Amino acid sequence: MATKDDTRARAPRGTKNVAQAFFTALDGLSEGQQPAVAKAALTAIRDTLKARHLKAREAAARARMKAKTKAPARRKAKAVKSVAGKA
Repeated sequence: MATKDDTRARAPRGTKNVAQAFFTALDGLSEGQQPAVAKAALTAIRDTLKARHLKAREAAARARMKAKTKAPARRKAKAVKSVAGKA
């Protein structure tokens, strides 16, 4: 059970595997290249995530606009003829 002092959020499923793969790939490089490659990789990951988020936002906006333009036309209420003259 988490204590009150532990304010870290639990990482989503799969995070550990991705982090391990990242560091395993970095271990294959020379120590001189590792910082620059890690920084470039994190920048590329961040940019890809931003692009995905933007694409999803644009798709949602398009869906909202499409829903607005395809709203069913409202029918006018039919006029009721008065039957007051017929008694």
